[in-house]
Amino acid sequence: MNNTVTKVAICLALIVIAVVSFFPIAQRYTSPDRYTEYVVSIDEKTETVLKLMAASTVTSAGITAIPGDTATPIAEKLADFSEYFLLILCVLYAEKYLLTIIPYGVFKGLIPLTCALFIAGRIWNPRLLDRQGFKLLLIGLALLLVIPLSVRTSDMIYDTYKESIDSTIASAEALTDETTELSEAQQDTNMLNRILNRLSETTDGMVQKASSILNRFVETLAVMIVTSCLIPILVLMFFLWVIKQLTGIDLRDYSLRKGHRPSDRGNEPGREDQEQYTNI
Repeated sequence: MNNTVTKVAICLALIVIAVVSFFPIAQRYTSPDRYTEYVVSIDEKTETVLKLMAASTVTSAGITAIPGDTATPIAEKLADFSEYFLLILCVLYAEKYLLTIIPYGVFKGLIPLTCALFIAGRIWNPRLLDRQGFKLLLIGLALLLVIPLSVRTSDMIYDTYKESIDSTIASAEALTDETTELSEAQQDTNMLNRILNRLSETTDGMVQKASSILNRFVETLAVMIVTSCLIPILVLMFFLWVIKQLTGIDLRDYSLRKGHRPSDRGNEPGREDQEQYTNI
């Protein structure tokens, strides 16, 4: 009798948790106002990526004005950078939207489903269903923390290289101004002597500046890829590793798909039992 009362009390508590998670908590944690700090950080990186995209495109077009074909490969490479910056931009927008989408899925989906598994475990198979519910709970916790922590971590790296990124944009704009001036001078027939005097001095200098700017863009692109793309993946992998170390649960375990059933005592079968099972 006491055991039945305990099960009913646990089930009622789990129902309350599911309802509270589905309505008030989900409404609170899916509001964009709650993530203003993270949104501002992502918007700052987005603005930087847009500036870099525009700078690489305009600089590439300006470099083509340098006489000769020496700087043409540099211009083509800079033009290709726009595709990479577009990819980073997509990742940043995805992070921004996932700030509210992930809590919506966790509090309206995973947590109620976890409570349902725990309730079903009280009726049928406690060990198996509780294990699956515990896995879902840990996955939900990892998903809730992955974006905020990845934004925090990327901010530390981004702040370190922010001056270098701003310098890259400024250098690209300066080179664009120089190439524009040279292009305008080439179109002025009254300045032919000035062109002839400047071509030999200016071309080599501009090619060197273009090469230096290309190197800066490569470094900046690497920083943006690390902060915007790799950090979220590494943070998620770290959470999965911590969960495995603390609980011994491997979220990549597919033993249930292979037909393995946990024993009544909850112990894993020994090597001999596994060999016999395989032979059968």
